[in-house]
Amino acid sequence: MNNYSQLKTIDCGINKELTYLDISFERKWEYIPVTKAFIEKFLTVNMVNNEDVHKVGTASSELLENAVHYSNLNGVRMSVQNEIDESRVYLVIFNYTDDAHAKILLKRIKEMNKQNSLEYYLYRMRESIKNKGSSPGLGLARIYHEAGAKISATYRKIKKIVEVRVEIPL
Repeated sequence: MNNYSQLKTIDCGINKELTYLDISFERKWEYIPVTKAFIEKFLTVNMVNNEDVHKVGTASSELLENAVHYSNLNGVRMSVQNEIDESRVYLVIFNYTDDAHAKILLKRIKEMNKQNSLEYYLYRMRESIKNKGSSPGLGLARIYHEAGAKISATYRKIKKIVEVRVEIPL
């Protein structure tokens, strides 16, 4: 089974009766802006508020950047679900990574969820400045604060697949 097949077999909890989008692609930086634009166009069909479309697009882009940057094998998958009645969009992203990066990610998300979103975002910005622009976690902090998102992650150690789930209120 190749890398893409493994990612596609994972149940991402998307209710197929609701509006959704499921995208898998090679881990190339050039695909991120194209995918962000596609997701924004897709959501424009179902959302009236352009601000919400931009918020989800930005969150998608940040998640994709992390997936491409920290993936150690080819293959990135993102699923999008728009539950209009609940006024929420769900983003689920899968990628391959190693144990060390997965451990850092899970720790950061746990740390982030214990803090006020603005305080955590400012902390990550200060760390980025202190480390000359290199501060893992700034993108997640941005989603957490600017989109008001709930973020969680799991790691499937045997398959080396990390799954990040983001719930964005509209």
